[in-house]
Amino acid sequence: MKHPSTWTKSDLHHHLQHALDLELWTIPLYLTALYSIKDLTKLKHSEYPEAAKLIFSVVIQEMLHIELVCNVSNALGFPPKFSSPKYDEHKGIPFIHPAKEILPPALHGYHIKPQALNENCLRLFCAIELPHHKSEKPWENGKSYNCISDLYEALKLGITTLWSQCYVGDEHNTKQKNSFKEYHNTHGKHHGFSERVNSPESALKAIDAIVEQGEGADSKKVPADFRPPHPKEGNEYDVSWHKGHLSHYQKFRILLHSHHKLPATYETTGNDKSAIAQQQLKKIFLDFLSEMQTSFSTSGEDMPDTFWNKMFALGHSLAAVWEEGFCPDFEFEN
Repeated sequence: MKHPSTWTKSDLHHHLQHALDLELWTIPLYLTALYSIKDLTKLKHSEYPEAAKLIFSVVIQEMLHIELVCNVSNALGFPPKFSSPKYDEHKGIPFIHPAKEILPPALHGYHIKPQALNENCLRLFCAIELPHHKSEKPWENGKSYNCISDLYEALKLGITTLWSQCYVGDEHNTKQKNSFKEYHNTHGKHHGFSERVNSPESALKAIDAIVEQGEGADSKKVPADFRPPHPKEGNEYDVSWHKGHLSHYQKFRILLHSHHKLPATYETTGNDKSAIAQQQLKKIFLDFLSEMQTSFSTSGEDMPDTFWNKMFALGHSLAAVWEEGFCPDFEFEN
């Protein structure tokens, strides 16, 4: 691999797309496991079983991470592209390849595919979010990134080196999104995550939020700067903030260690790939990708109502596929 300090503008843009593809790749996996839990859509968020609360909170933060990557990309003149994720056992996790010698034995044997919530899927989720010790990276000697933090550490170096060459300028930096207003700093009491990227410092802060919330960068707990606020007494419970002091890896690790206590899930009893619910899922998911493509390419900080409507419709469509006796399938093109 090239050292990030020697990247060209094209190298930086390719890596920004890699980061978006990786963040997007996780969402169908996590959502498929979440909505495999029986009768989940009949419950209020506050009534979710613990496993569902943990997974849902991760999904919401993955959407935040997509926003952060897109804000960095748009600031640096690269229009992010939303394509359907591919799940291929032979290719593994995209752009990161955990070395077997540093993968704990408990995580060996995972399969890369959308599946019900079970021990195997939790091995995969932990492998994706596996934390690594921070160290000096011999970039030129490597063939791939071992973990999420490696990919983002390379991006931080590339952004720092190329910022002045790539930044579109304040006048043209009009596509910065601010969808997670509930995470904003309030009079110094709560820390914010939605980050308007208009400087190298703000770009690096956005990336730090992604890494610290995700794998935890070898930390047991997410630093206070990157945690969601505690709901105030009397406010409606917000499951997206559930146990915000824990990284994605720690949340999945908890579930893996207690996999024998996971809630009941739907069984796969159907055998017709043309099931009505599956076709509806395809339409809804592709509409959602198209909506993100349009929204993150449009000026203004707010996402339209259609974005939120399509995002929440996705969960119900996944549940409908499970209810028909099928595991949701994402093998389709934009």
